[in-house]
Amino acid sequence: MMYRKFSRARVRVQACLAGLGLAAMTASSASAHDFFIMPTEFSVARGEALMVDVTIGSKFPQAEIAVGPERIAELRVVGDPQASFRATGPGPRSMQTQFKGAEPGLAILSARTPPREVQYPEDKISGILEEYQVSPEAVRSVEALPSPRVLKALSTRFAKSFVCVERCEGGSDPTQALGHSLEFVAIDGSATSFTLLANGAPMTNYPAVIATASGERRHVRTSGKGGVELPGGLTGPVMLFAAVMQPPAEAGGRFKLDLASLTLDGR
Repeated sequence: MMYRKFSRARVRVQACLAGLGLAAMTASSASAHDFFIMPTEFSVARGEALMVDVTIGSKFPQAEIAVGPERIAELRVVGDPQASFRATGPGPRSMQTQFKGAEPGLAILSARTPPREVQYPEDKISGILEEYQVSPEAVRSVEALPSPRVLKALSTRFAKSFVCVERCEGGSDPTQALGHSLEFVAIDGSATSFTLLANGAPMTNYPAVIATASGERRHVRTSGKGGVELPGGLTGPVMLFAAVMQPPAEAGGRFKLDLASLTLDGR
């Protein structure tokens, strides 16, 4: 049955790091500004309202910064045409939203910000590059900026979350891309194996982050096929995060910065 692997992995998470060719994981103390979706639970009964935070935070899984409605271009749920995912009002540390599923199975919650012009002065650039872990080509382009450097970018943030309505089998297909410029999709319906896609193509040997409920951020690299495997022993919410920065087409232009997250239950 579809999503059998997804359901089974909620009980026992196994690591297959060697098979995916991941680099050794390292913890990071660098600050972060992740845009993510955080449900109060990752499983809910049909028709029951589930409260969900849409937030930017430096200490996942804690909500920290309230995102105003003008900074949300899209809230949607995939997998159940009768389901709803809507904003209910601003909270002190998040945009507060509500999800309600009508049919059993996996639902994928999705949020997207509109492209936003941002800029970082010289004294902020090294921290940004450390936090977002972009490609060496992008780093070289930033280093080549005239001094004093100002990093100008057009930033778009994407967030997804996997929620099970009564059960995880059925519903939305977690292996299918939603059309985000940058996103994680499950491999073969698994809740432990994922592929990082940029414009639909796998990002191979590329840096990514696994953030855990303890607040730890583990830096990994995708495999030669763009795969990321969650390590064993995780409990509570987990977030996958990645960033892609593309240099401007002409001198003085803006870099294109895409940031993506996926939250799910690590159990």
